[in-house]
Amino acid sequence: MNNILRACIPLLLIFSVTTYAADNQGKYSIHGAGLLKCNIFVDERKKQSPAYMMIGGWIDGYISAVNQLEKNTYDITSFTSTELLTALIDKHCAGHPDDVLAPVLSAILTKLHADRVKTASPLVIVRVGKFQTQLYKKTLTDIQKKLAHKKYFNKEANGVWSKSLQTALLKYQQSANLKPTGFPDQKTLWHLFRSKP
Repeated sequence: MNNILRACIPLLLIFSVTTYAADNQGKYSIHGAGLLKCNIFVDERKKQSPAYMMIGGWIDGYISAVNQLEKNTYDITSFTSTELLTALIDKHCAGHPDDVLAPVLSAILTKLHADRVKTASPLVIVRVGKFQTQLYKKTLTDIQKKLAHKKYFNKEANGVWSKSLQTALLKYQQSANLKPTGFPDQKTLWHLFRSKP
């Protein structure tokens, strides 16, 4: 792994255009940690090694490039953290050890595309008990719309965090067998945004 790590260090700072700006045949060059196979990713994640931390940096750089190159995209990851993305990659990689990281991440980001933040949106602080996060106002509006569609929220979708939104989220979590906190944690939001209407 040390040779791979040494090879990745300079490449993590420079990476190629993403699938959104490939050549006329849809091919593109992959650099850095994106070349690693899933089995290596899984091993390094278990160890929480320096290589795993560098892979997280590569993921953040990849996302920044997608945000820059994808039309009508301010943030492709409207609610997902790097840690959630690595958990999703890990889940995929557990069953596909020979897959390469870059296409795996690209496939996950494709799933997130419809929920992206298209233009700059203010961040809203969300607090529930000892838990706190920041979400885009646009994302909060989308959460309200999704909960309204599922009949858990009956107020205006205005992107404002409120007690009624917390209660609606709590009821949704209970119905989906998620930890019922009323807090918009990563697992809850992934489930809410990926579940069928």
